[in-house]
Amino acid sequence: MASYNIPLISCALIAAYLVSLFLSRQGKYLSVLQHRKIWNALLVITFVLTALTAIFYLLMLDYDMNILPAQVDSSFWHMEFGLAFILIGVFHALWHMPYFHQYLPKEKPKAPSAAPAQVPSEGKE
Repeated sequence: MASYNIPLISCALIAAYLVSLFLSRQGKYLSVLQHRKIWNALLVITFVLTALTAIFYLLMLDYDMNILPAQVDSSFWHMEFGLAFILIGVFHALWHMPYFHQYLPKEKPKAPSAAPAQVPSEGKE
C-alpha cells in the first residue's frame, strides 16, 4: 500500500495560501484579484489532474489499458491530487461563505418577554 503525503501536501498548501493571503492584504506585491486568480487556477488544475488520474486508473482496472508508464501509480497520484483539490476547494468555499450566508435562514428578533399576568386568588385576601 502506498504511503500518501497528507501532512506534507496539507502544510505546504496551507502555508502557500497564508503567504499569498498576507501578500494580497499588504497590496504591494500581490493584489486580491491576483491572489484569487492564482488559487482559482490551482483549483482547476488539481481538478483536471484528479479527474485524469481517475480515468487512467479506471481504464487500467476495467480494460487492462495502462496508458501511463508502468512505474507510475495512477491511484497514488489520484489521491495526492485529490487531497490538493479538496484543500484548495476548502479555501475556495471559505471565500464564498458571505455569499452562502445570505441563503441561511435569519433569526427573527425575539420580542421582550412580558411578565406573567397575576391571576387574583379566590377566597382569602
